Amino acid sequence: MNAAKRIAWITTGFPENENHSEGAAFLHELARELSSEIDLTIFSLYSSKSQRKFYGAEVFAFGIGTPELSVMEKLGIWKTCKEKFKKEHLKKSFDLVHSMWAGESGYVASKLSKKFKLPLIVNVCGGELAEIKKINYGSRTKFWQKIFVNVSFKAAEKIIYGSDFIRGKIEKYYDKKISYKLVKIPFGVDEKVFYPQPKSGNDKIILLNVAHGVPVKDHRTLFKAFKVVHEKIPNTELHCYGRNMDTLQKMIQNENLLSSVKLCGLIDHKEMSEVYTNADIFVCSSLYESQNMSMLEATFCGLPIVSTNAGVAAEITEFICEPGNYEMLAEKILEALRHSVSRKTFKTNPTLYKNFSLESSSREFLKLYLSL
Repeated sequence: MNAAKRIAWITTGFPENENHSEGAAFLHELARELSSEIDLTIFSLYSSKSQRKFYGAEVFAFGIGTPELSVMEKLGIWKTCKEKFKKEHLKKSFDLVHSMWAGESGYVASKLSKKFKLPLIVNVCGGELAEIKKINYGSRTKFWQKIFVNVSFKAAEKIIYGSDFIRGKIEKYYDKKISYKLVKIPFGVDEKVFYPQPKSGNDKIILLNVAHGVPVKDHRTLFKAFKVVHEKIPNTELHCYGRNMDTLQKMIQNENLLSSVKLCGLIDHKEMSEVYTNADIFVCSSLYESQNMSMLEATFCGLPIVSTNAGVAAEITEFICEPGNYEMLAEKILEALRHSVSRKTFKTNPTLYKNFSLESSSREFLKLYLSL
């Protein structure tokens, strides 16, 4: 390859350092892989203000250390980011701008792209296409967030999505002028960390859920489904990992599941490999997912997946039900247990492995960068 492409990422957040991946492991791993191939600079709007190195990348962060920001504070951060981008661009020109998330970061990236006449790539990473009014979730339920997504989609040369579920949402809400820009590149799983291993000795059948304790993950449906399963198979336990676990305690108590559901909190991402290894089935009850990396990591570790129809689920498992239906979710869990799916190496399905490995993902992102 000739002189490395100079790529600017615009993100809402980014890991604090090379050893910290909480909440954004997919960005951490992709940046690590790509920074050895390209000249990568990352502008993180809301991470605590800093300038640092991240493997081969340079990171500039503009946040003020608080999670809740006023409109004026955000506008100030956007202005500072634009000014820093201009200085960096004048030092050595960027070749393109890539926004992770199509909301506020996408809006800022669209302005930079237009001002400096650079190609823009926009990634759908979260709830940009969600519209779940009963829990006020998704950019499409909020006036300005919806506008930010619309502006970034219109300005983008390519729009990246990671699951067929998201493509369906885009095609539902947007016309062909937008859909022709779509390119599917899922975020990939680090196959050196997540791979099938023998389960350690444990007489219990462990069901695993990895999701923060927020309404869109619909733990209420999960616990109701598990109660049905536990009544039929008493030797089962449900282990839940993620932030905000304290919000789930009352739900568990209401279902009389205090002795069979364990709230394990958030642990280091690298330690999740052992968690997947010691589980028997991965269960997702979400109302909406853009992709769901935990589900893919569990798959790479050989776990059967039972899920609501959200994110990448329908592409990797047959045990699918509609969101919010606890009876159907319980039935699918019981069906998966009856099948007693063995821990086959994920590489035995070369198509899935090719599509969802970190190696494949980083290669496809690099090809796209070089093509623009």
